[in-house]
Amino acid sequence: MKPIFELYNLLWMSSIPFLISFPRLRYGWKERIFINDKGPFDLWIHAASVGEAYMLNDLIENLPRDLKIMATTNTSQGKEIIREKNNIHIRYLPFDLTFVWEKALSIWRPKLLVLLETELWPALLYTCLKSNIPVLLLNARLSKKSFKRYMKFKALFKKFPPKEIYAISEEDAKRYKELFGKKDVRLMNNMKFDRLNTNGDKKIDPVVKRFLKERKFIVFGSIRKEEERDILYVIKYLLQLFPCILIGVFPRHIERVNFWKNMLEKEGIRYALRSELNDSLNKIQVILWDMIGELQMAYSLADVAFVGGSLRPCGGQNFLEPLSYGVVPCVGPFTENFNWVGDDLFEMGLVIKVKDSKELLRTLSYRIISPAADRDMVKNKFGLFLKEKKGGIRTACHAILKYLDQRDTFEYKEMQNGVKERRLPDNCRHAK
Repeated sequence: MKPIFELYNLLWMSSIPFLISFPRLRYGWKERIFINDKGPFDLWIHAASVGEAYMLNDLIENLPRDLKIMATTNTSQGKEIIREKNNIHIRYLPFDLTFVWEKALSIWRPKLLVLLETELWPALLYTCLKSNIPVLLLNARLSKKSFKRYMKFKALFKKFPPKEIYAISEEDAKRYKELFGKKDVRLMNNMKFDRLNTNGDKKIDPVVKRFLKERKFIVFGSIRKEEERDILYVIKYLLQLFPCILIGVFPRHIERVNFWKNMLEKEGIRYALRSELNDSLNKIQVILWDMIGELQMAYSLADVAFVGGSLRPCGGQNFLEPLSYGVVPCVGPFTENFNWVGDDLFEMGLVIKVKDSKELLRTLSYRIISPAADRDMVKNKFGLFLKEKKGGIRTACHAILKYLDQRDTFEYKEMQNGVKERRLPDNCRHAK
């Protein structure tokens, strides 16, 4: 095993000069190589990027306050989302080098490492096994594309599997069983369901709201690089057909903002950066979001929404969020990352799937001129759907505290309205 990882380390070291030039990795590169933190930590949780960072926050909110926690992420956006607290140390995840991990684990000395969703780093798993640090994979999912890639190294991964894996679907469980050779992979509800509700309460920025007076607002959320030109095509023709609408564009990765600026300028589309919105701007057609954390606010204001990552084979982004605010979203044909949601929402007409950019243009045009779906009705239907889908955070907390010698005893109290209220021990925060 040692010669294999010596070669692996060599490949990583030769790649670092190129990796740190990547926009998503250019920040915090010293943290990715050097270990200057002070341990020990009770718990280490790793969240790859934005979606996992929100789950990390939810987990921490429901764990005992006195735990000392290391929180790591791969991206600057993830780091911005993770909430700072006295008991939490936030840093970038180091590069996957065995000698870096050996030093890190000797200093951090976590009792448990929790990986969220799909973060399988060979050197990290190997070093944790050598150091007798259990690894827990929670909310585990493994797309068909990632599975094929990881299976090329199946012989390697089988030698250092996580201690326990909690998958979010039977299909994901089957893939993890095959990859790691584990007979027992547990199932859990997706933690993302727990943070969804139908209250529709979201703080509205008055500057943004001012631009929406008597204008329909169309949100293009979480747009991936691969589909940018498709979305530009749709935006261009929507503005020709409906000159009075206002469009909000949310690139999935903040470093794509400059590319969007150039594209909009070339097309002669009047835009403003979200960070520069002010009363002196007039007649803008597009707000280009260069600020993190406001997509849900935009969905709450939207008349029509498209959720990206789905017009091209990128797996899709979270189309459940608009539904929380009574907005029926459109998505493209590629939503395999959300197969765990099932087909019910599509069959109920709560999510609309289109096959390409031309059909998206027709669908959005129809929805702009048609009466909007009753938001309360949409939220009620979505609420019924969510009722049986929650509980993932509860499962995750049980799994974590089992390894920290703090066996959690969640109790449930039946409420008069039939909704179950989650109750935690006195040293835990109340689940939200």
